[in-house]
Parts: sequence; structure tokens; C-alpha cells
Amino acid sequence: MTACVTGVAGCIGESDKDLYFHEGDPFIRFEGMGDFSGAVRIVPSCRDETVEISITDGQPNGSIPYTREELGEECSFEIFVDGEHANTANVSGTQQAEINMDESGEIFITDIQI
Repeated sequence: MTACVTGVAGCIGESDKDLYFHEGDPFIRFEGMGDFSGAVRIVPSCRDETVEISITDGQPNGSIPYTREELGEECSFEIFVDGEHANTANVSGTQQAEINMDESGEIFITDIQI
């Protein structure tokens, strides 16, 4: 008999659990923000709360509170920099989004696959 966990990702057998991010794993992380200092606002589709993260010299000041509540949970995030829409991250159950900023101040997103 195969054990199965049902959720957003569908029916996942025991051997498939390693292919998905788990409960408590973060959806997104900041990496490579350069010398940017300012506010980044993150609006999730899967949660009610919006957070604003202060970044000083490229380093997030504070934690990013969005973690998965179940195995393979998916979510989209609208990202605003200093009040202007910068990008959208669509994160599947097998991904984590890495938010980066290039030298010109543009936000780009890299999907980290398991």
C-alpha cells in the first residue's frame, strides 16, 4: 500500500515527497540586492497579510514571513520596490523564488528547483 498526502500538489506518494518543498519551507528569499536601500513590499495571493521589508545596503532588515503551510503549497507574489510594481513571482510546489536586483535597479526572479 502506498501512503498518500493530498494537498495543492495533488496526491503525492511517499517516494515523491522529496520532490516538493515542505511545510515551513520559505517561498522566497532575497539574494544579490547590490547596494540598494529602500522598501520592498510583497503582496501574496495565498495569504491575507502584505509585508514591507526594509533593505539597507542590499541586506534585508527583518525576516520574510511567507512559508508553506503544507507540502507542495503554491503561491504568487507581487513585488513592489519603493511603491512601484517591479515583478511577479509564481512559485510552484517544487520551486523557491530568489529575488535579485541588477545594477540598474531592476528586480528579476530566479526559480530554484528541487
